[in-house]
Amino acid sequence: MAKKVLTALYVLFLFIFIMSGCSDSAKAVDIKTDFSADFTAQYRGAEYSGKLSTNRQGVTDISIDSPEEVSGISFGYKNGELEISREDLICSADEAYLPQKSLPSLVKTILDGVSRGNAKLCSHGNDTYTYSFRTDSGECVLETDEKGYITAAEIKDAELSMELSQGDLSD
Repeated sequence: MAKKVLTALYVLFLFIFIMSGCSDSAKAVDIKTDFSADFTAQYRGAEYSGKLSTNRQGVTDISIDSPEEVSGISFGYKNGELEISREDLICSADEAYLPQKSLPSLVKTILDGVSRGNAKLCSHGNDTYTYSFRTDSGECVLETDEKGYITAAEIKDAELSMELSQGDLSD
């Protein structure tokens, strides 16, 4: 009887260990949710660059600098509303109107996941921390520096990888 109980406990602990995915053995840094950054992104075989800013209240602004065909387009998210602008043309709508797997929506999904505390520490070393969390578009893996600034993010299923160079808004 005792052997069956011990075997069942062993199986339960093994199951919990396997299902947890990422380990929280290292001390996670608080990921910054107030920042501005320059970014480069590879998305569906194309390379984009631009600027990104976000804050704890969920206000996010994304402006695209390249490629030339979309240079100058800005996406602003605030209180569930989306504002798309280029030069003097401004359009606003509910953010749900932008396709879920578009570049701006994926970036917003990553930032929302971080803000909600979904990112779980997977590993750390050499002043970098790797986190992971599930999104509707696939598994997101992101890296931060030792101060908690996001330096890279990737959602393989959505064909998105990006690198960020941060500038702080709040400290």
